[in-house]
Amino acid sequence: LEKKAHLRNKIRSAFVYPVSVGVVCIGILGCLLIFVVPVFIKLYKSLHVELPWPTLFLVNLSYMLRGWGVFVLIGGAAGVWLIGRTLKDPKVRRRWDRFKLDMPLLGKLNRLILVSRFIRPFAMLISVGLSVIDALRLAGRIAANEKMAEIAGELEKSARAGNPVGRALKAHSVFPPVIVQMAASGEQVGRLADMLGKGVDILDRDIERIIDSLVIKLEPALTLVMGLVIGLVLMGVYLPMFDYMTY
Repeated sequence: LEKKAHLRNKIRSAFVYPVSVGVVCIGILGCLLIFVVPVFIKLYKSLHVELPWPTLFLVNLSYMLRGWGVFVLIGGAAGVWLIGRTLKDPKVRRRWDRFKLDMPLLGKLNRLILVSRFIRPFAMLISVGLSVIDALRLAGRIAANEKMAEIAGELEKSARAGNPVGRALKAHSVFPPVIVQMAASGEQVGRLADMLGKGVDILDRDIERIIDSLVIKLEPALTLVMGLVIGLVLMGVYLPMFDYMTY
């Protein structure tokens, strides 16, 4: 349980980091557009400086935020609520769950996390004496993924037909070879739960390694993007000043 909680916290922190950076970037941009840009607008009006299109874009954006900022916030909140409500639809949820497993960059990580979330409860359930069929059904619900729920149903049918768990897992590409091998070895020696638990521990180490690698790559990339966006805004603000000084 401690390993599971540690991994859950690490996954959460890895996804929270880019979101927090994005929020900080949006906050800085909002402050620039609401408080800084209007000061330069007044200055350029007094100097009768012709504004280039990047500055005009920032001016219009500043007017919109200052005049319609409350409605923008309400619209954003409504959009988040609408997305959340849409994802509750079974058909949309099924497509979204499948898309998460095929996402570029994050697809492999999502697949490993999903397998870990499915196999660990399954191993724990059979270790306390639950039948394989019942454990598969419950683990499919615990995984909280429509795609995995479908796979769990197919695994349950295969188990009812008398097929070994290792062979049933091998039929689905979402399960990595280490889990398939551990399941087959566990069934041979009569220690399926223990071997699956060891296999999930290996998966969890791979998940941590991938997360660490992603965070290392994300930190400079996000910092660069945030600096670039803010730099472009500041350049748009100062462009008319540079034009005025060249006259």
